[in-house]
Amino acid sequence: MRKNTENENEIRDDGKSTDVKTIAAKEEIEKPLNPISKFFSERKKKKESDKRKKIEREEAFVELMEKENERIISDPPVEEKETPYALEFHHIYKTYDSLFEAVHDFNLMIKEGEFIVFVGPSGCGKSTTIRMVAGLEDITAGDLYIGGRYSNKLEPKNRDVAMVFQNYALYPHLSVYENMAIGLRTRKKKGKVLDDGENTSTSTKLSKEEIDRRVRAASKILGLDEYLDSKPRNLSGGQCQRVALGRAIVKDAKVFLMDEPLSNLDAKLRVSMRSEIISLHKRLHATTIYVTHDQVEAMTMADRIVVMKDGYVQQVGEPKEVYEKPANVFVATFIGSPAMNLIDGVSDGDIVEIIDGTKFKQKLPVRDVIVGVRPEDISMEGRKTDIHLSAKVMFVEMSGKEYIVHAMVDDLQISFITSSDAQIKEGETITIYLKKDKLHYFNKETKERIEIA
Repeated sequence: MRKNTENENEIRDDGKSTDVKTIAAKEEIEKPLNPISKFFSERKKKKESDKRKKIEREEAFVELMEKENERIISDPPVEEKETPYALEFHHIYKTYDSLFEAVHDFNLMIKEGEFIVFVGPSGCGKSTTIRMVAGLEDITAGDLYIGGRYSNKLEPKNRDVAMVFQNYALYPHLSVYENMAIGLRTRKKKGKVLDDGENTSTSTKLSKEEIDRRVRAASKILGLDEYLDSKPRNLSGGQCQRVALGRAIVKDAKVFLMDEPLSNLDAKLRVSMRSEIISLHKRLHATTIYVTHDQVEAMTMADRIVVMKDGYVQQVGEPKEVYEKPANVFVATFIGSPAMNLIDGVSDGDIVEIIDGTKFKQKLPVRDVIVGVRPEDISMEGRKTDIHLSAKVMFVEMSGKEYIVHAMVDDLQISFITSSDAQIKEGETITIYLKKDKLHYFNKETKERIEIA
């Protein structure tokens, strides 16, 4: 029999009654979990989250494959076509068996003789993309054309591409000569040869004389003549990389693919090899895709840069264009060293207010913005039109003829470059000037660039 007690209900301040059991249950839920309970609770949440993500990936993959099958049936790819492009990527996707999407809707047209650099952080999909070109990875969806030929299903040996790997991939028991020649032993004649000889396209294998001519021509270009009889163990890192380049050159391929070929070299050798690769490209006029995570390599070597992140193309353009007009916040901070400074701002349409209450005139179409400024566009001396801020110097980096100064404006760190002749001390308060005509603006919500008149 239920007891009828007066304390089963409490009267709230607003006069409404609340069930005591409900209050007790609520208090039990809100009570902090002990470390063990918290661990299992978080693990359960993670499992549930991972399960949802897996279902979403499965649904996305099924949808992608359904669309791809419909496309192939309604508009099958042309097997061969006339084109001015050495390489064409049409809506390329790569999804692994784990349903991880490594490359998403990749589109790019590469002209004959272009030097294209794919740049981005680790895991952005740049190496996966060139491995699909080489035939080392299957294409999940989309069309790939090499020299006007549909190449999705072609065997790697039939794609007429040459690849230079990060780790050289030399045979340790073979000489330099043999390492360069081994790929030609089973190769059939095609097109022109290195020293601009006659086009002798036939179905026969390359003769010993032709193999020798190609190897020695490449050796001369790369300065390897005196090392032809040496084994890889007797060579420096730079010399091994030259041998790897030579092995690619002798193939006389339509496309060169270079997957971070300089990442194993020291800083000084990287610079010299970078120059050698650029000179080699100018001499051979070969279409080249070069993969790197080093934005300095990208800026100094490329005809065009393809910036990637998480499998998505962020921006394609000439180095100067990408640097001066980054498409979004990621590109702005990834390209350039030191990185672009980012400052939150609020706009009323005509006036922008940034850190420290500083205001300046600028028409913008959105309220919440991010103002970007390159370190070289900040100085300790300015014009009346510049934006001035009070900053406290935290520390100074010496880089030859320049200082890289890191200062705090309120709770935001700002970096700028100044001459090493500048009199500046850590801990002092200075006035810095931001060049107003050099500022970049981004939509804070979308992170996309805002173009201004």
